[in-house]
Parts: sequence; structure tokens; C-alpha cells
Amino acid sequence: MQNLNTLTISSTNPCLMVFLVDQSYSMIDKFGNSNNSKALEVANAINDNFYEIGLRCIGDSGELKNRFEIAVLAYGSASDEVVSGWEGNLANKWVVSIKDIFNHPLLIENDKPIWIKPKAIGNTPMTKAFENARRLCIDWINWGNHKDCHPPIIINITDGDATDSGIGNRNLKNEVAKIKNLRTNYGPAIVLNIHISSVTGTKQNYPENVNTGDSLSQLLFDISSNLNENMVKLAQQAGYQVSVNSKGYVFNGNVNDLMHFLNVGTPR
Repeated sequence: MQNLNTLTISSTNPCLMVFLVDQSYSMIDKFGNSNNSKALEVANAINDNFYEIGLRCIGDSGELKNRFEIAVLAYGSASDEVVSGWEGNLANKWVVSIKDIFNHPLLIENDKPIWIKPKAIGNTPMTKAFENARRLCIDWINWGNHKDCHPPIIINITDGDATDSGIGNRNLKNEVAKIKNLRTNYGPAIVLNIHISSVTGTKQNYPENVNTGDSLSQLLFDISSNLNENMVKLAQQAGYQVSVNSKGYVFNGNVNDLMHFLNVGTPR
């Protein structure tokens, strides 16, 4: 296996990021102390993250380099399906290059591009979302030279129990385990979870273990990957106390924690 610390993400060797976005009905509730809904704050954070990724991909000549390829899988529709979260000119596409993303915003608000709009409807087919992510990652890894690229990063943003996880959450655990078994020459795919819980409890950012008394938080912690060295550095720069034993999981974080979480999950 190649050393991930020596890998340079480039147009030749891009990184795939897959965002799993819970759009179930409960996302209409307010996000912590914010006056906005969870759905709106999540959409805002993702849009800001895409914008920052794009800015980091601008080369010395001013050209935007295709260093990242991004998928948005929205789950929680009225039909419990998993759909592409892209709209407008990107509608029905799955993996989209950062250059195409910047060239096709859905709209511009306050001089900033918007790609993802808030939605809150239906149940929470999280297992199906991870299944779709797995199939997408398999296709991506096996295409072209992607085995020589950064392992795919799957970021799941959710506030509730999966409605299709099976007895003892077996189906969900199995799907995530299959994703973690997918590899490029630089290591296994990485699964990160941010849990926008409605359960009262102390927030936990990148813990080494959880003791919230909430079964869902334990589940999402268990299926999350450990932070790699690059993520540890980024989390420390953001002011978090983390180590290589910390997991890519956040419980009850606020809006700032959500933004930091997305930034920590984005390779430099």
C-alpha cells in the first residue's frame, strides 16, 4: 500500500467525495439554538464547503483544476428512494467534477453560488444511501487510474434512526463494512458521520469512545472510520483535541462544528 501522506491530489489523481444527506421529515426541526431548520443549515454548510473546495483548486494561472469529484446522495424522499442531490444543469448526474460544479450553480444568493437546496420529507433510508454510495465507489475506483488516487471519502449527515437498518442494525452495519473494504492503492474508503441529534446531551467531536446513552449515536460512532493523520492535523488546527484513535464522528455539534467537520473531511 502506498503512503497517503505522500499523495498529491491533482487533476490526474483526483479525490472522490460522496455526501449522504438526510432529507427526512425530521430535518425540518430547528438546528440546536439556530433559528434555521436542520435542512437549511446542512444545505448552507455543504454549499460553503463546495465553494471552499473550488477556491482551493484554483491554480496559479487562475484555472480551476479538477482535483475533486463529488457526489451528493439525498435520502428521505416521499418514495424512500435515494436520489442525486444535484439540480438545475446538474440534475440526475451522480459524480460531478469540481469544475463542472463551479460552472453550473443552481443559483446565486448574496454573491455566493448555491448548489444544494434544503428539503425535509419522508423516512430515513440510510442503508439504501450507503448501498448506493458503495456501488458508486466501486465504479469510480475501477475506472481509469483511480486505484492510484486518494481513497473515496463518504460523509453522512443525519439526524435520525435509519428506517431500513434491519434487525440489530445488521443491514446498515454490513453495508458500511463493505464500503470500508473498498480500497485504492492508498488505503480503504473512509466513512465519516455527523449526527445532528435531537437528544439532549453533551456534544462530542471526534471522540475515542461515546457514552451518550443514545443507541443511534453508538451505532454511528461504531461505523465511522478513524481519522487519518491529515484529518487529525486539520481537526487540531480547528481547535479540537484529537488523536489517531479519534473517530470521524460528531454528536450534537453546532453549526460551526458542522462546517469544521466538512473541512476536516476534505483532504488538502
